[in-house]
Amino acid sequence: MIRIGQAGIPLSCKGRTNKDGLIYTKQILDLNALEIQFVRGLYIMEDEEAQFISNYSVENDVELHVHAPYYINLAGTSDEIDMSIEKIMYSARIANKIGAKTVVIHPGYYGKESERKTMKKIVKNTKKIIGIFKKEKIKTKLGIETMGKQKVFGSLEEIIEICQNVKGVIPVIGLGHIHARLNGALKKREDFEDVFEKLKPLRLKHFLLHITGVMYENGNEYYHIPIKKGDMPLAPLIEIILDKNLDVTFISESPLLEHDAVYIRLQVEKAIMKRTGKEEADYRDLSEIL
Repeated sequence: MIRIGQAGIPLSCKGRTNKDGLIYTKQILDLNALEIQFVRGLYIMEDEEAQFISNYSVENDVELHVHAPYYINLAGTSDEIDMSIEKIMYSARIANKIGAKTVVIHPGYYGKESERKTMKKIVKNTKKIIGIFKKEKIKTKLGIETMGKQKVFGSLEEIIEICQNVKGVIPVIGLGHIHARLNGALKKREDFEDVFEKLKPLRLKHFLLHITGVMYENGNEYYHIPIKKGDMPLAPLIEIILDKNLDVTFISESPLLEHDAVYIRLQVEKAIMKRTGKEEADYRDLSEIL
């Protein structure tokens, strides 16, 4: 199964509520995933809106994810940790209410601590969050995203280690971030294969992939750019997904949002058409190539 969507309300959508964005994603873009963004602050969602989003996503087969506020630091001071957990739980409760599959978080910063001390702190606080999830019977998964800057905790290996140490946590694979952190390492098929090989111990049945172009230097991401302007190719990644029949969700984090989500769709369908020899393809139907 391949799902494709964007991170946030589509830029071309006139209505600026999450309800508007969800309808637009399905009816206009004909995409089947959406990551709702609380990244700039805590979004107040009324029960009526939450119920509509929950019902509509189920009835129209649109997979939902939620991104918690950007500034979270599970390795900071006591006050920072308390505030971070509060933000995560606020986001998680809404995510659970609307039936979102994942609530995505950024883990934290090394600060003056060593990598190992930072890891221990984040593992400890992540376990605390999962404990609250269990107590409140939150079904939404906690997803920890790979990060693109050297001073920020969140290499692929670090995220995998957290997932191995904290049951119920999944990796959110920001391929643009991995590419930037490794100073442009994802170029060929074997580069992407290495990412999936490292993820094998987690035995994932589904992969949440964040896709964007990135401007970077010396292993540090500066900012996101459109996919076509970046130097991380999609073709080898798509070939691996089709070859292995992986269950994936592509979320466009590009500044072009839905435009690049549709671009991902076109690239997937182009790869399918190449395999079938047909002039049309639907990214949701892989029956002819499996």
